Amino acid sequence: MDFTSEDFDRLYTTEASLGAFWSPAATTFRLWAPEAALVTVRLYQGWEPEFAFQETPCVKGVQGVWEVQLTGDWSGYYYTFVTSYEGRGALESVDPYAKAVGPQGQRGFLFNPQLTNPQGWDEDKSPPLAHVLDSVIYELHVRDASSLLSSGVKSHGTFAGLSEEGTQGPQGIPTALDHVAGLGVTHVHLLPVYDFDGVDDLDRETEEYNWGYNPRNFNALKLAYSTDPRHPQTAVSEFKTLVQTFHRRGLRVVLDVVYNHTFASFDSHLNRAYPYYYYRMIGTQFSDGSGVGNELATERAMVRKYIVDSLLFWQSEYHIDGFRFDLMGLYDLETMNQIEQKLRAVDSSILLYGEGWTGGMTPQPENTRAVKGNAQQVPGVAFFSDESRDTWKGHVFESDGRGFVNGGGGWEAAAQFAVSGCNALPALHRATWAAGPQQVVNYVAAHDNHTLWDKLALTNPQDSEAERKAMAKLAHAAVFLSQGLPFLHAGEEFLRTKQGVENSYNSPDRINGLDWERAFEHHDLISYIRGLLELRRALPELRLRSADEVSAQLHLLELLEPQMIAWWINQRIYAVLNAHPRPREVFLPTGNWHIVVNETAAGTTALGVPQNGIVTVAGRSAMVLVNGPLSP
Repeated sequence: MDFTSEDFDRLYTTEASLGAFWSPAATTFRLWAPEAALVTVRLYQGWEPEFAFQETPCVKGVQGVWEVQLTGDWSGYYYTFVTSYEGRGALESVDPYAKAVGPQGQRGFLFNPQLTNPQGWDEDKSPPLAHVLDSVIYELHVRDASSLLSSGVKSHGTFAGLSEEGTQGPQGIPTALDHVAGLGVTHVHLLPVYDFDGVDDLDRETEEYNWGYNPRNFNALKLAYSTDPRHPQTAVSEFKTLVQTFHRRGLRVVLDVVYNHTFASFDSHLNRAYPYYYYRMIGTQFSDGSGVGNELATERAMVRKYIVDSLLFWQSEYHIDGFRFDLMGLYDLETMNQIEQKLRAVDSSILLYGEGWTGGMTPQPENTRAVKGNAQQVPGVAFFSDESRDTWKGHVFESDGRGFVNGGGGWEAAAQFAVSGCNALPALHRATWAAGPQQVVNYVAAHDNHTLWDKLALTNPQDSEAERKAMAKLAHAAVFLSQGLPFLHAGEEFLRTKQGVENSYNSPDRINGLDWERAFEHHDLISYIRGLLELRRALPELRLRSADEVSAQLHLLELLEPQMIAWWINQRIYAVLNAHPRPREVFLPTGNWHIVVNETAAGTTALGVPQNGIVTVAGRSAMVLVNGPLSP
């Protein structure tokens, strides 16, 4: 059957709730599989292969939905669907909507979700957020936070470990949750926590590691992050406790989601449930816009429904405050707009952002893709600004290429574009892709590619560590002083290194784990970044709400010196970035100026006042001055 035809959508698009619905009296199972000749439910008493099963046929109803209800309390049982298709025989698969799975993700798990709620869960509230542009994002991998002994965490590499409070590292420094909560960020972006391939759920001593971009079961948690992976409900309870703890500590939670592809193709659970429907195909081959073997056909009605249903499930069941979309360029625009509308109807403050590119060639027409060039067609969703990233430190795919902070020439105009939130200011003589600063995620590093510190080691090997540290400090100042949404990769605030490994997706903990010894060694940089975030909270001018506000209030200043830019906002804030190794003098407009950011410190406390209307900006540093009091 032609999955793209109007007849198919008319006959088989359903709004029915799908999956398994447990109650003490009965469990109802529903699977959407329009072309299956037969669908049955298999129930197992355990997750191991040798456990016997009982099988019950489902009844085919309208719009391709198969259903059966089994009386009794089936909590603690595992289940699968078996679909029979002409030419493929019987295919056993995990329910696409399974809310939990057994170890290694091969069977769904039935349980009472109310029993997984920690005490006070019904009263759990997200921290207040007046506007999306008040957000500061901190990207963190659950395991990285506590995998090394220096973390002082008891439950290494788990949800429970990241929930621990009062943990200390070298010389008593706060680590893990306490460290993050003390920085001043508003959102913790967790790399994938759903069930993924590549890490054994049961081997607690394994060196196997994965970022999690190998999706296997989209609605179930990864049991490797549980303290008791043999009992799936433990992961559910521990993750809810993590979210609740984050919320209590003033942190919102963003999940990294990867609905653009699955790890397996032909034998994925989605493809076994309904062959080829969920995927874009080129003839008989899976299209590969993800670069890892396949891509989901988000434009199809029931794939779109699946993604929206899944996101709503995470939002409601786990109180999630935002989502980051991997390879968002593989999603169609209509799907992204529906996601935004339906999730924002539940939570108007939800944060949505993603990668505005693909991982390879895709048959999806370019004018329908959620790529950065089409950003203004999805105004409620933000995009990573690769311009900002590459401007500050050099092109991400040129290991020795330098940017503004590390000695590259000719970056001044690009730096001005970045600090304006990619705004089309007249002085820049360039167009923009963004509808406003709310669509721009500013960053210098993420889990992908080199850390900033490793990049600087490649581009500036002749410079001392102190000079490279000054470059890193300048790069972070540039991000937090720019209009838009600032994003910080975990550990960058203490010069995280992955020992030069660029793509550490499967590197062991000694490469990926956060080294809290470095947090002690570079505590001054942590304090500096904490001060920048304090200043950002105190100054609304650093969080202008629209492109019109940026155009009206932010003015780029002409400087004769290269490797240097300056701007002022509403005649109240004067900011300078000096990437030259030597200090530079800057003449200020008339005003009651006082310095709040210099080469050593940042915050809301005055660090000095200009002499005779002139300030000296140290080499490779930022300076910010405020005219008058700090209060708005």
